[in-house]
Amino acid sequence: MATKVLLVTLDPRVREHFGNVLAESDVFEIVAVAPDGASARTVLEREPDVAVVVVDEGAEAGNGHGVARSIAVTAPLVGVVMLVPTADPQSLSRAMDVGARSVVSHGAGLEEVTARLESVATWSGAARATVGSERAANRAGEVLVVAGAKGGVGTSTLALLLAQATAQRQTVTAVDFDLGAGDLAGFAGVSTRRSVVDLAEVSGEITGRMLRETSYELTGGVRLLPAPTDGERGEEMSGPAARAIVGGLRYESDLAVVDVGSHLDDATASVLEFADRALLVVNPSLPALRAARRTLTQWDRLAIRRPESVQLVLNRRTPRDEVTRQLAERIVERPVAFTIPDGGQPFESAMNTATLLEAQTPVHRAVAEVVARPATQAESPGTTDPDGSTPTATRRRGRRRSATAAGERGQAAMEFPVIIALALALLLVCAQGLAWASGLMVARAAAQEGARTVGIAQSYDGSVAQQAREDVRERLPEGLRDTAVIRVSQGSVDVRVRSTPVIPGLRFSASSSADVFEER
Repeated sequence: MATKVLLVTLDPRVREHFGNVLAESDVFEIVAVAPDGASARTVLEREPDVAVVVVDEGAEAGNGHGVARSIAVTAPLVGVVMLVPTADPQSLSRAMDVGARSVVSHGAGLEEVTARLESVATWSGAARATVGSERAANRAGEVLVVAGAKGGVGTSTLALLLAQATAQRQTVTAVDFDLGAGDLAGFAGVSTRRSVVDLAEVSGEITGRMLRETSYELTGGVRLLPAPTDGERGEEMSGPAARAIVGGLRYESDLAVVDVGSHLDDATASVLEFADRALLVVNPSLPALRAARRTLTQWDRLAIRRPESVQLVLNRRTPRDEVTRQLAERIVERPVAFTIPDGGQPFESAMNTATLLEAQTPVHRAVAEVVARPATQAESPGTTDPDGSTPTATRRRGRRRSATAAGERGQAAMEFPVIIALALALLLVCAQGLAWASGLMVARAAAQEGARTVGIAQSYDGSVAQQAREDVRERLPEGLRDTAVIRVSQGSVDVRVRSTPVIPGLRFSASSSADVFEER
């Protein structure tokens, strides 16, 4: 099967000569001729199995080297060959500076062209096979991003200590992607000349050698890829370059711990999206916790990272803090995955003397315990509590909590009958009230009936009063007639009845009076 070749040129003479030369070869096949870099990249997207791209030095009005550089960045596994007027050492040096693998003169014959293209095609095949086998073997490392809810919560120190604690069993690279204000090198006591920004220009062809030459060896086996000394250089880093750098770190280290600070831009957003795990660091203060909630909402709104994929770390915790772990979880609306105690004076002294990696403080021990746990395991009580309690003390507290819970269950069992009795008593009182209210309504209706009887009589006498009493009794329910007290006068009718007893031992009565109005 012939190796596919893409030719980039605007010169018809070059196109004709090179096409005629390769037409005599059974090893290579020109799949397309592109006039410029944009067209060449389009062909590479359409033909991913192109192995060699031959770029005329005079393409794009003499910008052939720029075309070669762009192709080398966007397709790092494709071999680039420059077509030059004379294939001398100077031409080869200029070509290799832009990512080309070899050069061929315009007037070269079949033997020279075939030899040069075969060498480049062999390199391209080997590179693709190596990358494919590494991916197939799942040799890619993990990327852990450490972000701060706001400045000053201890993001950088925590990232550096996480890298140090993990380096005891893995190859680890700490990357300072807080490009405007990162200071991991200062905490580690390292004076730097190279930075992660220096890799932005060659992000399309990053190799392990480049990463090693740009990074610095720290105490404990950690390699540091620092931020630039001049913060304004952070603008040189783009989102695609950041992804390419972090992608290269996957194959260079078992773990890359990336400190992105608290500022969000295209580069940090790309790293956050590309990472396997993300930690959001807060301290026990309301401004930091509110900032953490805003940060998680922003990441979710911009489709950078879902809140449930972020682990919350409560840093610098002390027993005197007014903001408890439970309050922090309610404010941020996320569980606290890990708690790191405040290091106090020893930790502050280690930071000020740039001996953070040599010191041993409660913070170092807490971070080591965090690293020792599986990534998905939640923090167990007492392991990293600021009071320094041991697992034994934790078990004692668990037994005390169990005893307290048993006592509360016994108390609840004793109180339950009392609650039932009070509820029944309240129900009886309500029922008695309803019975009294119904008796009152009956008495009122009966009194009004008797008053009407008196009012329609021509004159008031004993027979009228007796008739009114009879009408009142007729109006009353049968069970209340014999016990009802009825008083009839020329001006009013009074009726008093006994309410139906609901509460044993209690007797209630309801009385009502109606005035007599003469009807003529």
